[in-house]
Amino acid sequence: MRDPIDFLVRRTPPVVLDTLIMLTAIYTQIWNARSAAQDLNTSWAWWVYLFPVAAGIPLFWRRRFPFTVFVAVGLISLTYTFAAHTAATHSPFSGAPIGLLVAIATVAYLGKRWQMRIAAVTTIAGTFLAVHSSESALLNGITYSFALAVGRLAHQQRMYAQLFAEQMRTEQESAAARVAEASAEERARIARDMHDVLAHSVSVMVVQAEAGPVVVRSAPEKAEQAFEAIADAGRDALVQLRRMLGVLREDDTLALSPQPTIDALPKLLESVRATGLDVHLVTEGEQRPLPADVEMAVYRTVQESLTNTVKHARACRSEVRLSWGAERLTVRVEDDGLGLSPGLAASASVGTSPVSGLPGAGRGLIGIRERISACGGEVTSGPGRDGGGYAVTALIPFAGR
Repeated sequence: MRDPIDFLVRRTPPVVLDTLIMLTAIYTQIWNARSAAQDLNTSWAWWVYLFPVAAGIPLFWRRRFPFTVFVAVGLISLTYTFAAHTAATHSPFSGAPIGLLVAIATVAYLGKRWQMRIAAVTTIAGTFLAVHSSESALLNGITYSFALAVGRLAHQQRMYAQLFAEQMRTEQESAAARVAEASAEERARIARDMHDVLAHSVSVMVVQAEAGPVVVRSAPEKAEQAFEAIADAGRDALVQLRRMLGVLREDDTLALSPQPTIDALPKLLESVRATGLDVHLVTEGEQRPLPADVEMAVYRTVQESLTNTVKHARACRSEVRLSWGAERLTVRVEDDGLGLSPGLAASASVGTSPVSGLPGAGRGLIGIRERISACGGEVTSGPGRDGGGYAVTALIPFAGR
């Protein structure tokens, strides 16, 4: 819960705070002078009350000129005390002047180290010179020392706060840079995978188109089949292009290779079991054909989730569940480990996956979200059903397919 006083101080403009401090110091010093007069059963001359006002006004500029304000307030207070002793043998100040205490604390808070030392020495020495009573001088010296200590502690607190804020800013920038780098690498990997999918579709179209003129006269029915294959491949390629529009790729020298599909999950789970993790595949509902990019996204989602489980979760058991619904496919990978946080998954190091040996595997939730989002789905992650372990759930709709 936020401290209301701290919140009020932070939200109040500095000029308002300085004005309030100045007026409070002036009022307090005038009140002290009047109280001293009543205790001594006497009255001060009118000019005596000008000194509290003069000693309080410079406090308005204490933030901009802390040491200068201290010198001004100190000289006025010292002159005030000497003049009072000369005129009436009693000082109108009862105890340490509040204005001088504020000025000393401000020097310790905002001033330089040498300024604070000068303020400490001159104030305490001036106290013993100006105050006749050694007991009062000792009490005032302790009061000034306390003001210096409070100001210095506030100075150290401010320095720690600035250092902490700088560290937080650096960490946030580093985290943002890591996330941006991971996203860029994952997008590049998605582009490489899509290169294979689209290249396959285009290859089919080229082969069928080249065969079409040969069979158009000799075997018209084969020509029709060729044209239908070209149309199907073209439509599939357009779907892929629409999904991946905006994904940039620099590497244009990739070889065609078959991409993993949902049917390859049992083999993936076998390789995971070799690491010692007891993992099972559960299928609910009737499986239906999916576009190549969706099949690949499902495979990569399971692969990345299991990789993070093996590397970080210290789990003994994991379950991969595919739920084929009427409108969407739900992919859920859950383990009974310590609980893998999204930050840990996002910061997984780039390297060779212990599951499949695929370079770059293990980028965690960043890669999973990129892939599923490209297929029109969404990803959620968090603790498992019983509050333990960790679960990654991907929802992929069938609409428009």
